[in-house]
Amino acid sequence: MEESDVVGFLRDHQGQASLNDISTGLGVPKYGPNSAYALLQSLRSKGVVDRRGEMWVLLAPEAVISRVVAPPQEPAGERKPEVAPEVESVMKAMAKTLAEAMRGARAPSDEWELATRPMKTEIERKEEKLSALVLRPDAAPEAKKPLIGLSTGTFIDQLFLMPEGETLNGVPICGQFAITGLPGAGKSILVEEIAVRVAADGRKVLYATAEDTWKSVTPRFDLQSRLKQKADILGLDWSKIMENLYVLDTVLYPDLRDWSTFAETYRYVVEKERIELAIIDSVTVLEAYRGALKYRVMELARYNQLQGVTGLYVNQRSAERWDSYDMAGGIGLAHNLDGTLIVDYGRIYWEDQKVDLEANRGEFVRIARVLDCRMCNFERRRIRIDITPEGFIRALEPIPKPPNSP
Repeated sequence: MEESDVVGFLRDHQGQASLNDISTGLGVPKYGPNSAYALLQSLRSKGVVDRRGEMWVLLAPEAVISRVVAPPQEPAGERKPEVAPEVESVMKAMAKTLAEAMRGARAPSDEWELATRPMKTEIERKEEKLSALVLRPDAAPEAKKPLIGLSTGTFIDQLFLMPEGETLNGVPICGQFAITGLPGAGKSILVEEIAVRVAADGRKVLYATAEDTWKSVTPRFDLQSRLKQKADILGLDWSKIMENLYVLDTVLYPDLRDWSTFAETYRYVVEKERIELAIIDSVTVLEAYRGALKYRVMELARYNQLQGVTGLYVNQRSAERWDSYDMAGGIGLAHNLDGTLIVDYGRIYWEDQKVDLEANRGEFVRIARVLDCRMCNFERRRIRIDITPEGFIRALEPIPKPPNSP
């Protein structure tokens, strides 16, 4: 695209046009290198055009324009390669088709335009459609559902509370929760135990793994072997687990790392088997690029809410600072979920850590902590935990504390 194209467009439109009209009409980006805006600024510096409000106006007479906006010249001594007539004819036809398509294509609007446009439309004629999207409260008896917990059989059941402070004995049913912390903190150990306990209890569980294969043909002590070992130690019925546990193995089947394939397979299992608990270990299975990760998690969380699925999303801490919201996908990911559970480790530094854990500054500890939960009350303090030799996470103190404890 050349400056002369912009000048020609302005001539054809009575000497003036908006940036959006120029961008759309010439089929070029509005902003960026070799964009409509860049070409207009270059012409403005030469005195050919100027801006009048939203319009760009052609100012210079033809003699000035022809002098400062010359058509592109071929370099001296450079010869065009000879092209067979039939090839040239095809190329011209393709160029014409492409030019027509570009002229007909609508250039993407900038964010400001996208934000302001629907605030200026006529809404009276859409009243019937718009009113159907507005909800009103139900009558009192139907307005409040009971707060129910989905039992995981682990210590985290005691971290979620009723309004009066009594334990919910589970995570809020249909809630969507991030489980975040450093590698090696025990996040996967925790959700593996949750998976076998919930499946053995007769509930349908979907487990998506991105960090270990479910069943290896090698001697590797794979994910299935570890879950079977946990079930044996806990005295759980493996046949019940076989009946109720479904696995998406993105290590064995790399096609599942494509978001479309993963989402469709996930929906297929959830809807066909009526899944009640979904575990994503870890969320990197949804999107390798962390900037887009929150959008994948948001879509999955919305879907789970509508399908009645409780979701646990294992995530990695993304910064050196422990005991915080720092996680892959940023704090925006946490905002898209119902709550955040930290399973982490580090050295005591802050005063509130010392009080919660009754530990000295510099002491190494492993902790579990609910940072937030929009669905219900929760235990605010940090809980000291450890990983047992059998491969389970256990709280090292009563939850909640006995009434007479400090």
